[in-house]
Amino acid sequence: MNKTALIVDDSRSARVVLKKVLETHELNVDTAESAEDALDYLTDHRPDVIFMDHLMPGMDGFEAVSAIKQNPDTATIPIMMYTSQEGEVYVGQARALGAVGVLPKKIAPVEVSKVLKSLRVIGGEDVQPSSRDETDTTSISGEFAALETLDHDLRLLIKGLFEQQRAVLRRDMLDSYEAIATRVADEIRPEAEEELVESPPAVDPTTSAFTRAAIIVLTVITMVFAWLYWQREQSWQDMQAQNTALQRAVQSQRASEAQDSLQVMQQMDNYQDSLESMYAAAIGSLEWGANQAAQYSFGEAPLGDDRLTIVEQLTSQLEAIDFSGLVRIETHVADYCLTIAGEDGYSIAADQASAAACDTIGLSPGEAYELGLEQSVSFANFIRLANERNGGRIRYEIVSLGNTDPLMPYPLTADGVTAGAWNRIAAANQRVEISLVPDTY
Repeated sequence: MNKTALIVDDSRSARVVLKKVLETHELNVDTAESAEDALDYLTDHRPDVIFMDHLMPGMDGFEAVSAIKQNPDTATIPIMMYTSQEGEVYVGQARALGAVGVLPKKIAPVEVSKVLKSLRVIGGEDVQPSSRDETDTTSISGEFAALETLDHDLRLLIKGLFEQQRAVLRRDMLDSYEAIATRVADEIRPEAEEELVESPPAVDPTTSAFTRAAIIVLTVITMVFAWLYWQREQSWQDMQAQNTALQRAVQSQRASEAQDSLQVMQQMDNYQDSLESMYAAAIGSLEWGANQAAQYSFGEAPLGDDRLTIVEQLTSQLEAIDFSGLVRIETHVADYCLTIAGEDGYSIAADQASAAACDTIGLSPGEAYELGLEQSVSFANFIRLANERNGGRIRYEIVSLGNTDPLMPYPLTADGVTAGAWNRIAAANQRVEISLVPDTY
């Protein structure tokens, strides 16, 4: 009697591929598209082995393994986790919950055979599970496509920065003018001219001694007052000369400060020109990076060594203009019209075929999200070390939107649509987009 294997995976494509591999070993294969469906299945069935996906809507693979191992009726069934996740932490967690091991989703049929033999599900020599070397499973080709416009918020942000700096400098200049005017008003305050001393009346001379003595006394007094008046006039003239000199000094200082203000305005204009130049250079760098073919082909990961070369060149251009800010790299995955290609999984359907006849269209949201994050080892190392370069002036953010944001809408129904027409829309939707978010401080 043939033994039975249960596949638990929310992806129809993954279930079909693994099922075909297991059937080559004369196994009866049942499938479940969720962990909840698998638990219902196990109430009446006892498979010889379970292949459990990790990431699924609702109850995930870890929770399902824990539930199966806690049930005495199903605790002895060997469970093999399979996922695109890597790392010792993930493997240790899976084994701690009761899984016998962890397999990558893109495992070769020969490796599946070894696993089945090691679990004594099929006959043959016992094979000890071998460790896999960490290898880069994806190779990327393609480049960034043209972006016709830059994000509107970026332009408004930089323009607002220019206006703020201009307003601050003009305000400082006006405050300087007001301070100068106040100081001049305090320093140039002419004193009121004192009333002139009137000359004494003429004295009618007499021949008497008394009269002559009086004339002498009045003459002396008149001479004294005349001398005092002359001294007053000299002091007034000296004061006028000092005020004139002071006015000239103040005017010279005002001219100097006005020149300084003009220099400040010139420096502000030069700084604005420099910022505008950097802004234009940043736009040019972004447009260069975007013009390197944004679309990537079916079966390729979005972020690999080819795109790393482009990101490195973009980084060099941004460093040359002293750019400081965030580089956002956003990936999008398309829903292709696919047909089953045996053990190799799926391939793009023939152009003349009907889209309604495709074996599957698109990936599940979870699969699309994971695919959008796939990177080569070199690309991942570059992003990880980004903050250590340039004092963290240029930072990177990787965002996967999966298949949730198509650039072009898909047909409402596959009826009456050829696979070629459908997949041309999908090719336009499978893309990488780059944007810049400059620092505002």
